[in-house]
Amino acid sequence: MNFAYSMPGRYLVMAQELINGKIATSTSSSLLLIQVTPNINTTVAPLISVPVISFNATRNPNAPVVSAGQPVYLYGGYLEAPTGTNITIYEYEWNFGNGKTETIMANNETLLPVINPVNVTYNAPGLYTVTLTIVTKNTTSGQEYSYSTAQTIAVTGNGLQFSVYKFQGTIPNPGVINVAENVPGGPYSFDPQIDYESVGFEVVSNIFATLLLYNGSSTTSFIPFAASEIPTVQNGGISDNYTVYTFHIRPGLKFSNGDPLTAYDVWYSVVRSLLFVGGTPGTPDWILAQYLIPGATIGVPIVTQSNMNQTFQEIMNAVTYNNATNTVTFHLVKPTPPQLFFTALADPLGAGIVDAKWLESVGAGINFTPAGFLQYENYANEGNYNTEVQWNPVSSGPYMIESYTPGQAVVLVPNPYYPGVPGVPKPNDTVVIQWVKDPETAYNLFVSGEADIVTGLPTNYFASLKPLESKGQAAIYQFPTLSEFFFVFNLNISQSGLKQLGPNYHIPPYYFDNLYVRKAFAYAFNYTQYINDIVGNAKYGFDFASPYCGVIIKGLPYHVPSSELSGCPVFNLTYAKQLMIKSGEYNVSVNFPIIVSSGDTVDYAAAQMWAQALHEIDPNIVATPLYIPFTTIIGLEVPGQDPMPIYYLGWIADYPYPSDFVNAMYLENGTYPAPDGWYVSSLEALGHVNQAKMYNELDNLILAADSTPNETLAAQLYKQAEQVAINLYMYVYTQMPNAFWVVKPYMTGYRGQISYEENPMIGGAGDSLYYWWVKG
Repeated sequence: MNFAYSMPGRYLVMAQELINGKIATSTSSSLLLIQVTPNINTTVAPLISVPVISFNATRNPNAPVVSAGQPVYLYGGYLEAPTGTNITIYEYEWNFGNGKTETIMANNETLLPVINPVNVTYNAPGLYTVTLTIVTKNTTSGQEYSYSTAQTIAVTGNGLQFSVYKFQGTIPNPGVINVAENVPGGPYSFDPQIDYESVGFEVVSNIFATLLLYNGSSTTSFIPFAASEIPTVQNGGISDNYTVYTFHIRPGLKFSNGDPLTAYDVWYSVVRSLLFVGGTPGTPDWILAQYLIPGATIGVPIVTQSNMNQTFQEIMNAVTYNNATNTVTFHLVKPTPPQLFFTALADPLGAGIVDAKWLESVGAGINFTPAGFLQYENYANEGNYNTEVQWNPVSSGPYMIESYTPGQAVVLVPNPYYPGVPGVPKPNDTVVIQWVKDPETAYNLFVSGEADIVTGLPTNYFASLKPLESKGQAAIYQFPTLSEFFFVFNLNISQSGLKQLGPNYHIPPYYFDNLYVRKAFAYAFNYTQYINDIVGNAKYGFDFASPYCGVIIKGLPYHVPSSELSGCPVFNLTYAKQLMIKSGEYNVSVNFPIIVSSGDTVDYAAAQMWAQALHEIDPNIVATPLYIPFTTIIGLEVPGQDPMPIYYLGWIADYPYPSDFVNAMYLENGTYPAPDGWYVSSLEALGHVNQAKMYNELDNLILAADSTPNETLAAQLYKQAEQVAINLYMYVYTQMPNAFWVVKPYMTGYRGQISYEENPMIGGAGDSLYYWWVKG
């Protein structure tokens, strides 16, 4: 029997026995939970908000099953606020399914209902469908929009009993993995050659194949994915002193539209990656390009008007294919160890395999001429993206996108043409990922049973999670990461953009060009209080994070302990005040935001602590934490247009080697230096001659360290680079976190091993490869 639901929600279905065509009398009925996910097109999505219905677990512990005559308490909320211009949440309309309705206005600030929860009492047993409609409104035109969700409530009484299949020996909602992620705003893109952030990365990792994949939790061994075997010297796949690598493409692989995955598609994808190296905001494509194109570096386009003929030939010679033998060959610019080169090919950001035929059909094809290459580079810049590739790409991996609600949710279903390969099984489960507005919503979805996995919870939720674990209602897995987080100083603050963040903000555009100002701010941050009390290591007795100094963190080759570096700041307000006076900016009135990703309550509290200390050393410094969605922060990181004076972000390893970190955080044109005004020429023009010399020295040290095959020399150069960067006070280093997943006890890892998920190259932000999760 087929039935189509008209709105998303969680429905309870009762099966009754028929005898001689009549319903058999029964006093007990088992209910099956059916989840219907939102499916909203990109035109409507900015105008609406998806409603969330949840129960009060204390008053209705068995919900959605309740007793007749018992009040049911229902909370109304939303996944994400509407993103359209002048669109806000206006009211919440409840229909309780028993003939009663209630309309609640939205709070102008929180956008939540002004009365929350509401309650309803059902006097007769049966199944009732509650609907919640959120009405959004254009505050300029008055135009209204609406979107609804449903929740079935089963009411027992008069001898009729209901039971819902839930985790008491059985699995709730089998076949669907529900994930609640505290990352308001959702992803930046699903295009593997464009996206360069952790939210989109999770989806990209599940829908795109790469030639190789990290083997379980290892960062040094690999398994073949789209490749049929790993090249070695012995099998002839590696030759010419580790400069030529040939991969045989696994036969029988297909894209989610049925197109065969061939050597040509792999080659086409690599060429596309090389042409997107210079995209803004920054792209991940430099990771692969550094091995294939002479002088390729992060943030700098490979093809220019003056060199397009030369670079066209370099790109065409860097990677070749042979469809007859189904092979792709990479020609590296210098001898490179397999373990290092393979890391670039195992990263789906940059090396994800796209369908060449499909790209051309949606207007994203490449013109293979020098001028065509030059023109194609423009599609790597924000505003020029191909939106079909950005949000609805054909997949090459185990999963495909069934539906995407912009900024709010994505539904992944198994790619029907993916056969499964050793180590990368064919999935059976649908995955529903919801990016919710705050940690409370994420936590409540997990506690209520509406989510099997919850990620991104701030550490202050740990006190609530541990009792769930002790009751067998949650499992917590902790593992180390190769990631770090920090506050970023912007040396070129866009004044027009700053006013858009808030009309009362004012700060000179080059305020943080002053080395003494940055240093003063660094010494005004209380690192010990941050780790022990705000992150909560001491407060909760759990190793959430470690302090660090310098971007080459513990776990990477050539890591230098902070004890061997000078100038790592410590909390000292007296010294911080002296530095501010020395800077010449003391008593200068500034009022600016410290930007924190929405939902990150821990680092919002850290920004509050820091702002108070800054005001204490100089009452003319007024800093205020400001939540902005993560993807919005990424979009603001445009060179010359970045309005954020200070903002909080981090870095998750693309590959486990220092160049991944120093190139992105320190090197001129790097992921962070480019939008934040770190240029030698700019520092010179502003009269900061000494800083310009230091930054030029830093660039040279990094380039030398990245290129030398001598490990002893590399260690010396990276240490020197780290010291120069610390002396420049480019960042306020806050924490190197340990990651933890919070899952339902019935969620297990592939082959019964949760360690398959604990790969710091994948799970550093709580991301998962869902084909390695098993529900049941």
